[in-house]
Amino acid sequence: MSPRTTCWDIEKHTRAKHLILRRYLQAWLPIMTSWSGRVLYIDGFAGPGIYNGGEEGSPIIALKEAILHTAKIKSEVVFIFIEAESDRHQVLKQQVETLSIPSNMKFNCIHGRFDEHLTQVLDYVGEQKKTLAPTFAFVDPFGFSHTPFSLISRLMQNRSCEVLITFMYEEINRFLAHPDLPDRYDVLFGCTEWRDGIKISGSQERKQFIHDLYMKQLTATARIKHVRSFEMLNDGNRTDYFLFFGTNNYEGLKQMKSALWKADELGGFQFSDTTDITQSLLFQAVPDYADLKQRICQKFQGRQVRVDDLEKFIVIETPYRETHYKANVLRPMELSSPPELEIIHRTGQNRRGTFPSGTMIKFL
Repeated sequence: MSPRTTCWDIEKHTRAKHLILRRYLQAWLPIMTSWSGRVLYIDGFAGPGIYNGGEEGSPIIALKEAILHTAKIKSEVVFIFIEAESDRHQVLKQQVETLSIPSNMKFNCIHGRFDEHLTQVLDYVGEQKKTLAPTFAFVDPFGFSHTPFSLISRLMQNRSCEVLITFMYEEINRFLAHPDLPDRYDVLFGCTEWRDGIKISGSQERKQFIHDLYMKQLTATARIKHVRSFEMLNDGNRTDYFLFFGTNNYEGLKQMKSALWKADELGGFQFSDTTDITQSLLFQAVPDYADLKQRICQKFQGRQVRVDDLEKFIVIETPYRETHYKANVLRPMELSSPPELEIIHRTGQNRRGTFPSGTMIKFL
């Protein structure tokens, strides 16, 4: 539930989420501004921008990443911060106004609800028959109100948009059978299938059902090309919420996974990739290369594959990164005795243990 105070103490999982956001924006901003003259960052539940201990909130993190970026961003960057509580909105405005913001960066601190104001933005774009600028939307509510699935779907019909959603599983699950909330859940999920979850008594089975339903809605109904989910655990080692990341861009997916794998620096919290919740993977400082090898072999055993296609499989269909497989999986497989893979064709210099783009391999 939302704190009753204007500011509050930051929690461990929020630190983790903010580190992921920071890492991703470090990559997203220079990529998007390299080809677009205008990009948009939307923080749908912005908060006051500061915590009791002086820690920065997500709006300040986003602004500072743009202002201080080593790439010296020249495109126009527009920040929209939406906050429904008037006291938090006033503090946020004060925090933003302390920053020296370059002329190519604009901000708008809006007092109101996320769903209402984003609807206005999309309505205006539609009426003007314009295309929404490349957008990153951070949808980070305390509960599950005012985050209609139809709005997420509508936003993501703009092909250069990306979204990071905090899906508050603990509260969603706790109130699933509440007699006063079915309409709200219909809006949240964009369907009525969630009602089937009320009948599921097993906690793990119900969690998988709720997770998979929202994942299905994002991929099948909203037609987002790449969706991954990440489970954030609380101090009691129970699921607090899922982060769902959606993008239609392969490069965006690569950069988000990079951000996740770098987010172990703080320690003291746990999170895992749960895109396929039956094969979830806990993020650790060192990837589980044996697990990655097993996933690759299950997919390609006895088959030939270009290393480029293998890399896409790893990025799109596994929790791992494009940097994880050549030196730590393919090279040992080629150099083992007997070899576990065969080089059908290697581009460039034919050096054992290297796998340049275009190389064809067969898993034995």
